[in-house]
Amino acid sequence: MAKKSHRETLLLKYGVITFIFVVAFITAFQIVTTQLTKKPIADIYLESVDSYMNQAVDNAEEWFTYQIEALELFQNSVVSKTTSREEIKQAIKTKNKPNGFEYVMVFWDDATGAKDGGPETYNTKGGISTVGILGKEYWKQHKEHNARYWLETPRKSNAGGFTMPLFVESNFTDIATGEKVSGGMVGFLELNPINRLATRFYKTGKVSFYDDTGTIRAGDDVLNSADKDKLLIYSKQCSFANKKWTVVASVEFAEMHEINNTLRRNSIIGGLIIAVILLVCILIILKIIISKFDSIKKNIDNLNTGDKDLTKRLPIYHNNEISQVKISVNEFVDNVHSTVKNIGEANTALKVSFENVSTRLGETRTQIQNISREIAEATEMLNKEDACVDNTSTAVTQISSNIKELNELITQQAAAITEASASIEEMIGNINTVSESMGRMSDEFNELNAATTEGIEKNAAVNDLLQIVLDQSKSLQDTNRIISSISSQTNLLSMNAMIESAHAGIAGKGFAVVAEEIRKLADTSAKQSKSIGENLKMIALNITKVVDSANASKISLEKVNSKTQNTAQLVSEIKQAMEEQTEGSKQMLQVLSSMTQTSDNVLSSSREIEKGTNEILSSVSVLKEASQNMSVNFDKIVTSADETKQTTEQLDNLSMRMAVAVWNISNRIDEFKV
Repeated sequence: MAKKSHRETLLLKYGVITFIFVVAFITAFQIVTTQLTKKPIADIYLESVDSYMNQAVDNAEEWFTYQIEALELFQNSVVSKTTSREEIKQAIKTKNKPNGFEYVMVFWDDATGAKDGGPETYNTKGGISTVGILGKEYWKQHKEHNARYWLETPRKSNAGGFTMPLFVESNFTDIATGEKVSGGMVGFLELNPINRLATRFYKTGKVSFYDDTGTIRAGDDVLNSADKDKLLIYSKQCSFANKKWTVVASVEFAEMHEINNTLRRNSIIGGLIIAVILLVCILIILKIIISKFDSIKKNIDNLNTGDKDLTKRLPIYHNNEISQVKISVNEFVDNVHSTVKNIGEANTALKVSFENVSTRLGETRTQIQNISREIAEATEMLNKEDACVDNTSTAVTQISSNIKELNELITQQAAAITEASASIEEMIGNINTVSESMGRMSDEFNELNAATTEGIEKNAAVNDLLQIVLDQSKSLQDTNRIISSISSQTNLLSMNAMIESAHAGIAGKGFAVVAEEIRKLADTSAKQSKSIGENLKMIALNITKVVDSANASKISLEKVNSKTQNTAQLVSEIKQAMEEQTEGSKQMLQVLSSMTQTSDNVLSSSREIEKGTNEILSSVSVLKEASQNMSVNFDKIVTSADETKQTTEQLDNLSMRMAVAVWNISNRIDEFKV
């Protein structure tokens, strides 16, 4: 809500401001003047007091000089240059003493009539003193230093009060003898006349005199006064011959403060009077100036009312400051006229521009919305791709781990096959040995018919050999069981490999073929192992029968001849079985060799697969990082798109507000007549 305006009176407003300014100026002037004149006033006051003191000193010294002159005149009247002692004695009695002296006495140095052996004195009282003056200060100064004048410190007078002895040298020539006589005259000054010098000045000012001992001799004793702290005290010295007296002037602080306050009060009153006079003059001038501007205001109000005609101008009749203001107002109206006209033309062009801008902003907003929708879809696809990359990375990592386990199992299987091959080779060697033994047994049976007597010895040997064969047969059975276990494990490994290849999908399809061949080979190995086991069982059974037969031959050698044919036949069968066993073992050895080669191929393929898996993992990692970078970039793009969208909306709103403002300006401009 707009603040309600009120009508102001410039005369009152600027009058009050001017009054405050004048009062402030006068007050500051008074303060500065007071501070600046405070010391000069004190100095003037001090000079005034000093003037009184100088006057008092001059008066005192003039008085003392007058007393010396008076004493010298008296001396000249009493002691002539050529005279006699008797004339001096008579003259001192008859002459009137000078004013200001209690009495005067005269003496000459060569006199010895005093009690102290010194000169006696003759005074104006008509008497003679024989007390003696040898102990007096003026006598010593006269005799020792040839002092012409000498003043002693005041002392009590016999008549009451105080006197001050003043010595003046007094020499003459004795008229009778023609001798030059040295002497002196002493006048005892009265101190009462000095009291007239202790004057007063101002209201509380006093002048006092102190002798050379600091004793008050005239005026009030201000130096020892109880109110000394309330006084301003000034001092000077004055010379009385050989003595220095002190002149003291004192005045109360209150009187000086009263002088300062009076001066300040008079200055303030004078300043206020000047302020009032200045204020009246300024108000009169302001009234005249404001009356001139009232006419200008009326003309400007005419320009501001009605049809707002900017072609009207203020009339100018004179060439003064007011006319210059009118010229400035007319120039301002000219500028406003030109400006409003230019604004109207620019406003028309601006409306067209804003319509174009509004259209372009609408198209831009639509395009930004499409871009935002496409970015949202791309972001969703990128998130799905990130999920797929994560799943692929996890699966490939698992495959790589399984392939590593498969490599370890294949390595273990190859080692087991190598051991099985070594065992089978050893078994073949044993079987060959057994076959050779069977050949020898056949020969022995052929010779048995020829040497029955050697049957018992050969029977023992046969029993030993059969026992060995039985043990070897059991070893072969153990080996066969190991081969059977290896086949089972190989079969299990091939099944695991097929399962893992199925998990790997297309990448594991080649490995599945290899796993299937390994499974078939394991089945074949299992079957061969089973056949070998059965043959070994038969071998063990036959060996047991041979052992039983050998034992039976022990019981009855007589039946050897009849059983030789059966035994030979059994030996022949055993030899044939051994040959078959040997052939089966060789085939098994070939199968194991093939299995070893297959395992090597599988291991090589598995390592190739592991290498490819690692490359896939590296590629997946790069893909994952790229996907993350794309996601970050898409986030930035989304943020930028959102900011662009907000900026576009703000521009759209600003465009709408500016369009409204342009229409308002256009309406306002249409109100003027240009």
